[in-house]
Amino acid sequence: MALDPLDPTSAVVLGPFIDAAYGQFRVHESDVSPAAIPLPTGYSLVRNIQMRDFLVGEEAPRFYGYLAAGPAMQVIALRGTATITEWFDDLHWDSTRFTPAANAGNVVAGFFGIYRTMTTTEPGQTAATPGIAGLVAAVDPALPLVVTGHSLGAALSTMLVVDLAANSALRPQAWTFASPKVGDSAFVARYTALTTVSWRIYNVVDIVTLFPVNSEDPYQDVPTGHRIDSAGYARWDFGCAHAMNTYLHGLDPAIALDPACVR
Repeated sequence: MALDPLDPTSAVVLGPFIDAAYGQFRVHESDVSPAAIPLPTGYSLVRNIQMRDFLVGEEAPRFYGYLAAGPAMQVIALRGTATITEWFDDLHWDSTRFTPAANAGNVVAGFFGIYRTMTTTEPGQTAATPGIAGLVAAVDPALPLVVTGHSLGAALSTMLVVDLAANSALRPQAWTFASPKVGDSAFVARYTALTTVSWRIYNVVDIVTLFPVNSEDPYQDVPTGHRIDSAGYARWDFGCAHAMNTYLHGLDPAIALDPACVR
């Protein structure tokens, strides 16, 4: 299992990590700090990541993802939107300053409203460390660090990469799927200056990647985009166009497409 920084199609190896984040939440929603998660062979859980939604004030912490370590790399994987409350949060499209990094412009308020609540815990433990400090302390500097996510998780991953690169010695790679736009031109410039490897994989018929919209200083995509087009192999509806499985099949046709999405 390896990633080729020059080949965006190698991102298929990250699919099981994102699926693990979704699966943990969907099956064990109330467990915000699991002691273990089913991960790809050779990888172990190092740190859990929690964030809060804000439909009515700040709700209880929810499991959003994790840091795992293996022989080839370390992976931070963040899940996408999974509840009605999170969809509500996503629709807050007004902009707000991205405060974790200097000169980083403005970002989507709904995404940052979730991101700013991030805490991390050791597996199975309840004592939470705010922000990125727990991740920074747990990362092995001898191994590449990859940050990945799908949908809302991709937007949160983009913010996390800037935060880590601006406020620690870490230089994480960014590999995202189906990301909405995250910030304005100043944010994109800061992201670009801080990142080393960055692949934003998008499906041209996935409408999530076209939003949000800010008419005053339009939200922009971060580089580098890698385009897939599921119109040639999957039927179109919102769910199929946006599904992680559809993205993975587009990168590697050997990965079976969900039968519900076959044309």
